[in-house]
Amino acid sequence: MNPRRWDKACVRRTWMLSMAFALGCVITCSLLYSFYSVRNNLDAGKPVIVQKSGSDNAQKESNNYAEILSAEASMKEPTLKALYKLLLHRLGQAQDQSLRFMVVTGERSSPCKTPLGSNIMMKTYKNKVDYCNIHGCKVWYALEVWEKGFTGTWVRYPLLLRLMKANPSVTWFMWIDSDAIFTDLSFPIPFNTYNSWNKNLVVPGFWEKVYAENPDWMALNAGIFLIRNCEWSYTFLEKWSAMGEPENIGKAKEAMNSVIKNRPQEWDPDDQSALVYLLNQNRTESEKHTFLEASYNLHGYWEYIVDTFDDLIEGKEKWPFITHFCGCNFCGGHNISERCSQGFDRAFNFADNQLLALVGLTHSNLSTASLQPFGPSPQQSVHKLLN
Repeated sequence: MNPRRWDKACVRRTWMLSMAFALGCVITCSLLYSFYSVRNNLDAGKPVIVQKSGSDNAQKESNNYAEILSAEASMKEPTLKALYKLLLHRLGQAQDQSLRFMVVTGERSSPCKTPLGSNIMMKTYKNKVDYCNIHGCKVWYALEVWEKGFTGTWVRYPLLLRLMKANPSVTWFMWIDSDAIFTDLSFPIPFNTYNSWNKNLVVPGFWEKVYAENPDWMALNAGIFLIRNCEWSYTFLEKWSAMGEPENIGKAKEAMNSVIKNRPQEWDPDDQSALVYLLNQNRTESEKHTFLEASYNLHGYWEYIVDTFDDLIEGKEKWPFITHFCGCNFCGGHNISERCSQGFDRAFNFADNQLLALVGLTHSNLSTASLQPFGPSPQQSVHKLLN
């Protein structure tokens, strides 16, 4: 072989290999740059927009996708929550819950007396999770007694006190009885208003009945209340729960009966009468730090509500925020009345429909668990709700 021809071929081959290596390096660096750029954008919460080439339709799809990513990134929430926000905006009551709060509820640790009671308790828990999925709160469901000596409704106060101290970053706590459900999932609790008024305890009730000369033990409902996580609340909860301690039963009963004349005098101290007593007997301090809420249904008695849901669907009245089935004894009763169980089904399905509409479904009627299409598709269902 001619040495000169071999040298030329060798040089040419070497040059091609060098170019291939250089091109590979460029491609590798480009891919690494793209990867780290995407990762950094994701870590920073920025949208990652993929540019597409091709037809106008392809470019339009790319722009739409970019808008979705941008909207999600700006809200820092997944798509499902974005749909929730859209629904709430349409209902006209949506606002960001910038304050963190925790919903606390619970039931006895022993099984319910009937399968129906267990099923209802499961649904009440689901309802509370649904509300928090929309408004960014957490649910704490307690089954245990956290402080020896406390029984019945009194067990909630040591529980709340421990939870509040263990979660200093949570600004507000909400106690809600297990037999109460949210029936307006769009309603944002007006924490900013309560903060501006410097209130630490918000209870559904009536000022004129609590602070009357002869207060009414039914002037408020202690099964649902809001309490701010602060030192004042710690002290108040300690005073409140002290009236339910076994060694204080005699004195507490005597004190309550002396002030609250319409209370069943043979009863041992109950937490609701204790709250009325504490507010009435410390009016100056109470009015400064507590608020009796009557402008919306923080506690809505179920008997007055369950037959009105059909009118509410048509927009004739304001939706009740909470429907409370006090007296039905779902878990502890051997015989749940038909009126209670049917009323609960209507209330639960009314609330459930507000979520099901987002996926194109609704209950066939408020008395059945069966479902039917709300619209041709989930997207068109949302469009129908928003327009």
